[in-house]
Amino acid sequence: AGAVATAGGLSAFFTTARDEWPEVAYSVKKQLGIIPTPPRDVPRTKVCVLGSGWGAMSLIKRLDPDQVDLTVISPRSFFFYTPLLAGCSTGTVSYTSLTESVRWHLAKFTNSWGGQGTFMQAHATDVDFKNQKVTCVSSGGYHGDKNGSGPVKTVIDYDHLIVAVGAEPNTFNIKGVQQHAIMMKEVEDSLKVQRQILENLEYASALWKSGAPESQVKKALNWVVVGGGPTGVELTAELCDLVNDDVTSYFPHFKDVIKITLVEATGKVLGMFSPAISEFAKASLEKQGARVWCDTFVTGMDNAKVTLKNATNKTEFAEEYGVLVWAGGIGARPVTHQLARKIGGEQLPEKGPFRGLKVDNKFRVKGVDNVWALGDCALSGYAPTAQAAFQQGNYLGRMFRVTNMQPDAVENYEEFKFLNYGSLAYVGSSQGVADLKVRMWDGVAERKDQPKKDGDDSTLIFGTGAFAIWRSLYFSKVLSARNRFQVAFDWTNRAMFGREISTPFNQAELENLNQP
Repeated sequence: AGAVATAGGLSAFFTTARDEWPEVAYSVKKQLGIIPTPPRDVPRTKVCVLGSGWGAMSLIKRLDPDQVDLTVISPRSFFFYTPLLAGCSTGTVSYTSLTESVRWHLAKFTNSWGGQGTFMQAHATDVDFKNQKVTCVSSGGYHGDKNGSGPVKTVIDYDHLIVAVGAEPNTFNIKGVQQHAIMMKEVEDSLKVQRQILENLEYASALWKSGAPESQVKKALNWVVVGGGPTGVELTAELCDLVNDDVTSYFPHFKDVIKITLVEATGKVLGMFSPAISEFAKASLEKQGARVWCDTFVTGMDNAKVTLKNATNKTEFAEEYGVLVWAGGIGARPVTHQLARKIGGEQLPEKGPFRGLKVDNKFRVKGVDNVWALGDCALSGYAPTAQAAFQQGNYLGRMFRVTNMQPDAVENYEEFKFLNYGSLAYVGSSQGVADLKVRMWDGVAERKDQPKKDGDDSTLIFGTGAFAIWRSLYFSKVLSARNRFQVAFDWTNRAMFGREISTPFNQAELENLNQP
């Protein structure tokens, strides 16, 4: 484990260096005058970015402020670090440690040379591709207050439009999911989960103290997670940690009453990983007390129970729940579908559901000029992961910088190549799984039980060593030094003093504080 942990730290260093070295080299060349700064009277290219996720923010970081006037439009005024979202749901890390203001990253675009960096907290409602204009409506502030103010409509001109709006949870049109499940996609969702879990603990405690029927207590303490991908597995793992580390101290009478259930429609959890990793993850969760139901899918739900069906024996049954979290996949956002319909042609699927904007191997949206798409909203042939979106944003930002968006230069620029570093997941109790694709991992900690090989380009690592790699790599990819400090503090604080168990305010309570 020690050798693997050391390797994890080295991997974090080398992967970060790989990403950042071109930026260091470019900066040095700019300082030395090897790359000239454009004259002040040269008009800068107007770049408009829709979104503030992995693809958008990695692109923004690579753009040259001397070349572009940048406008970012997003209903969310911050970037958040998705790999640690599950930990935010249980208080392992604070939500403020995961969020970074978009405006922090735009400051460099407003400079003495006349460049501009603008952020608008707004929804993009329409794009005029012919005249290259984006219409957006503000999403922040108090709309419809006593002064009669409402959303602000603005039209933004662009020379190049980058669509990086990500995706939204996919309910597969299952009855009751949208109304009763907590979606696990945004920071707000993780806070909802945390609040509901803590409220249910307190509510169950009151029921238990009052002598209420045991069935009511059990219902409040039955927590169901739907979706056995990385998000669902890591949330289940974090919930197990919460119960085993903290609930035992503050709610000891509930230790054996709480049920945590992970429901997965396919035959295994972590379906994109190797079978060996899937089996290890399932066994690890079950060892910590979770129930893992594979080949089981949701057919409907109401505010008290979820209806499930076993795919093997076709048995349908109901499970009462106190908290239900949906991590069952993603689908295209309405704005992405709207843009595709407006472009028309090959952007609309002949059959099957719409999944995203079709792009070429340089992320140019097919059927329209000067529009690019990346990340989860683009059909690029790559998995909808943070790793892929991050690399795509890096690629596009560097291409814009090198070519200055000149058509001939763009045409001759190299195509995108995805470097798969592999996949990681946390499975609870300081255990992890890692399916690493980089050749540098060959020969690391060759022990009888770990790592195990799954093909020439893959190394599988399980247990505490994989957890060390998981933490090292994810820590190194936090965008800012400020947030790295906060994440490190949160982890240390949790190890020394445990998780926060006081119930956070909800929005209604926060608004009531301002009432006379």
